[in-house]
Amino acid sequence: MRFKSAKRYSLAIALATLSPLVLLAGLPAVHAVGTYSLYVLYPGYAQEGGTNALSLTVTGANATTYSFRFNVRDPQSKTVHSILYNYTNPSGQTTFNLPVVVYPSPGFQGPTDLVGTYNVTVDQVFPIVKTKVATNTFNIILTDFYIYARTQTVNIRATGYNASESVNVAIRPVGSSTNVFSQNGRATAGGVVSTSWHIPWNATLGFYVVQVTGTSTVKNPADIQGILVGATPVTISSLTSSKSTYQRTETMQFSFQATYVDNSNATTGSGIVTLTRTDGSKLNLTATYNSSVKEFVASYTTTRTDVTGTWNATMGVNYFDDSAGNTGPSSPVSSLPQLTVAGLAVSANVTGFVGIGQTLKLNATISYPDGSMLQSGTVAAFLVHSGTPAVNDTVSIIFDSGLQRWVGSYTLQSTDPGGLWTLVIRGSDSSTPADSGSASKAVSTQDHPPSASFNPSSTSSPTGTLLSFNATASSDPDGTVTFWSWSFGDGTTDQGSVVNHTYGTSGSYNVTLTVTDNSGSTASKSVLVTVTDRAPTISFTPSTSTPASGQTVTLSISASDPDGSVVATRVDWGDGTIDTLSGSPATDSHTYPSSTISKSYTVAVTVTDNSGQTDTATSSLSVQASSSSSGGILSLPLYYFGLLVGLIGALLVAGFVAFRRHKVTHARLKIDLEAVKSEAGRIENQDFFQSVKDQLKKDKDEQ
Repeated sequence: MRFKSAKRYSLAIALATLSPLVLLAGLPAVHAVGTYSLYVLYPGYAQEGGTNALSLTVTGANATTYSFRFNVRDPQSKTVHSILYNYTNPSGQTTFNLPVVVYPSPGFQGPTDLVGTYNVTVDQVFPIVKTKVATNTFNIILTDFYIYARTQTVNIRATGYNASESVNVAIRPVGSSTNVFSQNGRATAGGVVSTSWHIPWNATLGFYVVQVTGTSTVKNPADIQGILVGATPVTISSLTSSKSTYQRTETMQFSFQATYVDNSNATTGSGIVTLTRTDGSKLNLTATYNSSVKEFVASYTTTRTDVTGTWNATMGVNYFDDSAGNTGPSSPVSSLPQLTVAGLAVSANVTGFVGIGQTLKLNATISYPDGSMLQSGTVAAFLVHSGTPAVNDTVSIIFDSGLQRWVGSYTLQSTDPGGLWTLVIRGSDSSTPADSGSASKAVSTQDHPPSASFNPSSTSSPTGTLLSFNATASSDPDGTVTFWSWSFGDGTTDQGSVVNHTYGTSGSYNVTLTVTDNSGSTASKSVLVTVTDRAPTISFTPSTSTPASGQTVTLSISASDPDGSVVATRVDWGDGTIDTLSGSPATDSHTYPSSTISKSYTVAVTVTDNSGQTDTATSSLSVQASSSSSGGILSLPLYYFGLLVGLIGALLVAGFVAFRRHKVTHARLKIDLEAVKSEAGRIENQDFFQSVKDQLKKDKDEQ
């Protein structure tokens, strides 16, 4: 028995030793896997109630199916396990990435209500069992980031609280018991607490403690976490010059806005703007906040001797500080203004009108763009007459320190022509290149006026006549006539030494000539011109010149007035009838009375225009006599026609009586209308009717 027992134990030990080999013999051939790498996808952390994505990479893999189980241990050392995640690696591929695994998710459920580090391990279940082939960690935090810049917003979220539980959220600097943020609120029905803190631009730099505390929920570990608040970068996108070009003595201004990451603008601090002249010399300007324009502004007032050309204003990297340690810009910003010579402004007072032999006096100020005065340099004045003859006289001018003005005078010579002069004042300083400016003023001197003279081609003519006006005899004793202006009295004007004009309306008109000489002096002359009216014209055509007695005659009338309008028309028909019509009618009609004898009439049409002028046209008409026996002509035929109608009626009555007497049907009754018509024709051809026709012809011939 002992032998047998020992034998049984030996067999069991042998089976126990060989069984793994037997089991492995049933598995597909594999080689050792190189590495397993577990990654937590960016950012590697999430807020409470959030998720993290996990990615497993396998290298040196075989062409087989792999199964993995993920495990997560939370800050309370509680571990949860995922379902199996399978992946079949194809032949020829030795590296694969398992599809991303999300925690928590339906296949990998677990809590994320605690702040802290969560440890992730991966076990291979197939093709061979291996534990912890890969490990990593992720964090669950209260805030959306660990690191913030001033003016950013810290978003806070905590989960795992009771519905409607009163919760306090507090933030304080590390090492301080004073909260910079404290807010009481209630959890949602799902136990979620959320709020936010906007970090001030001047918040203390360093680490802060964020803590969420419930009144009934006690977490282990507690909802507490640290964040780091750093200086916010200040964005300065551009440095703007108030002008692209400046003149000497003008003030250059450069401005910019300093913007925080929350797009708010800084209003404190200062920036350094380095201004480099064309010759390479530099100076630093301090830009401070200007509340009026809501920008930082740096200024430099140029001098009279500053070198001209392109200047460079630059703010270097972090040359701006808002006084709280927030700096910018991250890259230099520049502006390239141009500096030019100053245009001197010359303002002069001068005698406006100077008589021959009198003295012209002037005083002037010459100033730079900044308002400062030019008190030395080169200043000259000239009195220019650009007419005939051309004159250019020099006016002496000096600076009067008492008056703080440039003063000068000039006495006109007897040979100086009268008229319009120009006083020109020019000034410049000793800068290189020189700043300069000039101004001109008009000065009038006594002038002899010109003489206006003209004669019209006629002083009396009818309307429509082309009249000529010649003013070449006009003259100027101390110059020349340069301009001739005409007014014809009818609202029209013209220009030139010789002009033509036509009047369309009768009347008396004053024609006025105004001449201007080379000094601007004028003279005028007027001549009365009488324009007579032209009569209207009339013509007409009757519809017939030999109307029958009682026939209506229509006249087609055509009337016009060359210089006005026809206002009335009178038609005398010659038989005592007169039609008085307004305007110019196109037609008029009349019927002459019947007469047994022919008569002749003279028709006269008279038109009157708006000036009372008239015109008459006549035409003769011959009205034919009327016939006295026309009634007899009609009576006989009508009488005999009545007899004929009566005969036909009698025949129709006889037929109807016969129908009633014999009671014949409608179908059998036939009245031969053609026979009746034939009978009527036969009667008409009888001698009786022929005698009537002969009588009618005789009566007509006797008329």
